[in-house]
Amino acid sequence: MSTYTKNLIAENGALIGLGFGRVLTRKGYTVTTTAAKGKATLVKHVENVALFFAAPFIGLAYLLAFPLVGFAMLAWIAGKAAMKSDKARPIALAIAAPFIALAFVTVGPIVGLGALAWTGAGALLKA
Repeated sequence: MSTYTKNLIAENGALIGLGFGRVLTRKGYTVTTTAAKGKATLVKHVENVALFFAAPFIGLAYLLAFPLVGFAMLAWIAGKAAMKSDKARPIALAIAAPFIALAFVTVGPIVGLGALAWTGAGALLKA
């Protein structure tokens, strides 16, 4: 198969089938564009128009997310620094405890249902 491919490239030129439109080959043959290429360009144009209309909303999402991300980074860096200090570590853990508990209470039932479904599916598949 590789010999066939090499011979095809040697006869017709290396640009055949790569989507460069009409290409004049060594033997004088031309490659015409197909209908699939026309559909591909239509899809590309539709994607560009959709991105053009979505761009302001994407920018607004970034604008709203920047303060939250900045505050989270500030809290992360401050937490890392507080964990290194022996005096500030118990205070930092006491402040973080309610948020950790809230995360466990929120995520725990979802993980429990997933584990129950996994175990039940395994039992059903074995039977």
